[in-house]
Amino acid sequence: MLLAAFTVCWLTSNASAATLAGETLPDSYTVNGQTLSLNGIGVRTLTIFAVRAYVAALYVPRPSHDAQQILTSPATKVIILKFIRSGSKARVEAQYRAGEEANCGKGGCDPSDQADFERLVAAAPAVQPGDTSTYLFTANGVRVFANDKLIGDFANRDLAYHLLAGFIGDHPPSQSLRRQLLGLPND
Repeated sequence: MLLAAFTVCWLTSNASAATLAGETLPDSYTVNGQTLSLNGIGVRTLTIFAVRAYVAALYVPRPSHDAQQILTSPATKVIILKFIRSGSKARVEAQYRAGEEANCGKGGCDPSDQADFERLVAAAPAVQPGDTSTYLFTANGVRVFANDKLIGDFANRDLAYHLLAGFIGDHPPSQSLRRQLLGLPND
C-alpha cells in the first residue's frame, strides 16, 4: 500500500491537456517534483486499414526534435500510451516481440537484456479502451506501469534505451508515430 501511495505522489499529471483521436493526455507530466513537457503526441495505427490502437505522448525536460539527443540523454523521460482498442494478452505480447525483432534483430541488443525483456512481456496485461501504459525512463533504467500500477522496475539502461528507441529510434512501429512523438510534421 505504501508503494501505491508513493507511486501516486511520484507520478502526477497536470491539469491542462492535449487531445488527439478523442483521447486526452496532459500537456505536462510531473515526476518526483520535476515537470516534463509534452514533446509530441501521436496515434499508433495497425494494419492497412489504419485501425487506431493507442494515442502515445512523449514527455521530456526540454522539447527536442532530435531523437538521438533524447535517446542518449540521462534526463528523465516518460511515454504514456492510452489505448483506443482492446488487445488480448497474446496481442500485447506479440506487439512487444515485433518491436524487439525490429529493434534488436540481428544482434542489435545485448543478450543480457533478454531476461528483463521476458519479465516485462510476462507482466504486460491485456488492454481495454481507456487503459494506460506508462514508461518512466531514468538514468538507471525504466519503470513500467499498467493503469498506474507498477508491473516492472528494471535497473537496466540498455533495456530502457531500446524500449524508448522502439518509439523514436530508427525502427519505430510507424514512421508517422515517430515523427509525431518528436514534434515533427508528417510528410
